[in-house]
Amino acid sequence: MNIFPEKIYIIRPNIDLQSAESHISLGLMNGFLELNLNCKIIDNIIKINDGNEKTLIIDDLSNYKSESVLNHAKFLSKKGLIIALWVHWPICKDSKFYEFHKKLIINNLNWFQIIYGEREHKSMKKFEDLTKRKYITIPNASPSLPKNILKIRSEDNQKNNFDVVFIGSKMKSKSFLFNKVLPLLRKKNPNLKIGLFGRGFNKRVRISNGIIKFSNKFIKPLSKKLNFFVNMNMKKLNEVISSEREILIYRNSKICINYHENSPEHIIYNLRYFKIPYYGGFQLVDSPLNKSPYFDQEEVIHIDSDEANIWVEKIIYYLNNPIERNKIQKNGNRRAISFHSYKNRARKFLNLYSDLFK
Repeated sequence: MNIFPEKIYIIRPNIDLQSAESHISLGLMNGFLELNLNCKIIDNIIKINDGNEKTLIIDDLSNYKSESVLNHAKFLSKKGLIIALWVHWPICKDSKFYEFHKKLIINNLNWFQIIYGEREHKSMKKFEDLTKRKYITIPNASPSLPKNILKIRSEDNQKNNFDVVFIGSKMKSKSFLFNKVLPLLRKKNPNLKIGLFGRGFNKRVRISNGIIKFSNKFIKPLSKKLNFFVNMNMKKLNEVISSEREILIYRNSKICINYHENSPEHIIYNLRYFKIPYYGGFQLVDSPLNKSPYFDQEEVIHIDSDEANIWVEKIIYYLNNPIERNKIQKNGNRRAISFHSYKNRARKFLNLYSDLFK
């Protein structure tokens, strides 16, 4: 018999920021809510003071920046509340909390009953050897489709139809895609309709995110009402594109490109990896592992190469072969809906929680 928590708290400061962490937390919360469980996001574990032992707390190592926060987690753990802690290893040495986080992992992990993250097991073997704790990989997933999906589907139009599209941040770690693949693609095929959306392509998003961070740090201590007003207005400005339009773009575009950060010590499959096929798009992506645990080549096209010519050849091939492309697209969509929603990930947390009582 499974034992479920009566309350679930997800700890996520700055939830209004456009960031992967915010999207993951919101997706997971909605996954629990779809399962009819009591779940909400709060910004600090210190706000949890009730004595309900049937409580699951999903926290993040990055939220621990003082002994007082760690001591409160210990207090809750002693009372019987279950805390799942997101960790990665090695810790980034340029973090100002490097020493504190390192000591927490080495000396205080026994207060956290579940150690998890989206990193693949290959990245965390040294961590397990050091701590003698099992690391649980809970991969990213796709947020569920909105309730007004039928209306969204009726709005398909040329505005949301690209030959090649990328939605995400323009980062230095993805320079191969932006500085080599796309320029070569444009050179060989100047008439292609290419869409790029995200931070790095849009200064508005960077500026509004900066204002939200400033307000949360300096205005909130003085006036919660003013901070709320600032955040609500900036939230409208820092949206790259609406979730409704994102769905339309993925569904209607011919090829949705994805690319992971080049960080061999932190191997993950990002949010887009699951979101593109879930929303009905055809995905062409790099390969963080030799073989994906989540989709095969009949569902998502993985390219294990850092040669721009090979990427361009693959893109052109699938642009010219719509029947094959559509078949892969439908296979990926079926797999994503069956196995890779945040409702599915919420169930994994519930199974881990229940196992602690067996």
